[in-house]
Amino acid sequence: MSNGNETNMTHINLDLLKEAIIDMRYLLNRGYNRKTAADYVTSRYKLSKEERAIIFRAVYPDEQAKNRLKKLISNPEEITGKTLLIDGFNNIITIENALKGAILIKCDDGLIRDISYTSRKFKLTQYTETAIIMIFEILKIYKPKESIFFFDEQISFSGEIASKIRQKMREEGINGYAKTCKRNDTEIILKEEGIIASSDSLIMEKAERIFDLAGYITNSKFKERILDITVFK
Repeated sequence: MSNGNETNMTHINLDLLKEAIIDMRYLLNRGYNRKTAADYVTSRYKLSKEERAIIFRAVYPDEQAKNRLKKLISNPEEITGKTLLIDGFNNIITIENALKGAILIKCDDGLIRDISYTSRKFKLTQYTETAIIMIFEILKIYKPKESIFFFDEQISFSGEIASKIRQKMREEGINGYAKTCKRNDTEIILKEEGIIASSDSLIMEKAERIFDLAGYITNSKFKERILDITVFK
């Protein structure tokens, strides 16, 4: 695989994917609806489910990508002494999928994402525990003033995982708390101030500063397995 992107994507035609990504960008830059554009490109190139997920989740119009890139914090030391608002499931699930060997994509907006879709039937596994440990390693190194985890209560085990996070915070001496809420995006954007750790598109549009927590971790641990689509021009 070219560009150092050695992932479990051996079944994906990268030359075909490159052309699909270029076409998807072209359509989005001209104002096409995301789903309409993805459907058209998928049909034209006969993309697989995974390939469609890549163009749907990772490709953005140039202007939108530039605006988001301006918000991104590239140096994790910038979270030191600041309030960090963590979109709990968003970060944990991305890291879990990386641990499982799933596809990771560096997207047009600078964020690293997996291509899975969050299910309300989340399951606590050994990967969950490892993902939490990895997140706490970053919190211990860079020491935000306060770390607040938000978990969508519509997703299974949100209460249990929030409780687990609170317990670990006490054990590790990390200032902050974990809470469940009806709408993560509304809660994070409207009710709190701080640096936001989320790759959720709706949250990113409203956020002023973004730290790609899961992206920083996965880029540190699994860099050789990340497909950078920004090189496809």
